[in-house]
Amino acid sequence: MLIGTPPVELPQPPLERGPLALREWEEGDAKSLVEACADPLTARYTSVPIPYTPEDARRFISFGRSPTALPLAVVSAEDASRMFGAVGLHAVSLTRRRAEIGYWTAPWARSQGVAQAALELLSDWALGPLGLERLDLYVEPENETSQRVAERAGYKRGALVRSGIALRGRRYDVLRFTRLR
Repeated sequence: MLIGTPPVELPQPPLERGPLALREWEEGDAKSLVEACADPLTARYTSVPIPYTPEDARRFISFGRSPTALPLAVVSAEDASRMFGAVGLHAVSLTRRRAEIGYWTAPWARSQGVAQAALELLSDWALGPLGLERLDLYVEPENETSQRVAERAGYKRGALVRSGIALRGRRYDVLRFTRLR
């Protein structure tokens, strides 16, 4: 983070579109977070600890936000206690007007358009009112479902980034997807 970089504020008003809303993580989300992060696909394609414990959930909820990160829960707009997944901005630079974005969907909410809707909603806000000009997201080549989500949400496939991420002591190649203002 650059000295003097202002922190990312929560969207005001909170982001909501159709049946979904994005909100800050809350203590009451811990149980659902543990259940979702215990899922093999969530664990495989994210950086969550394995096994994911209630203490991991509490730590994430308490310390997930920072001046360069804005993790948000994807919840039901009608019942904000129903958690469907996560979406968030990372490596945010308001001065450089760019960020990375990531998402995952809880197993009980998959194949319902949740990931695409949440990605579109946060991307529209970040490239609109927040004032960013570029969002990058990274997907492993074998995660074809996530690639389709990114493309349907307006992201353009870019280069293969060799050894682009490190998860649990191993480096993985990733595809970069970009959406511009």
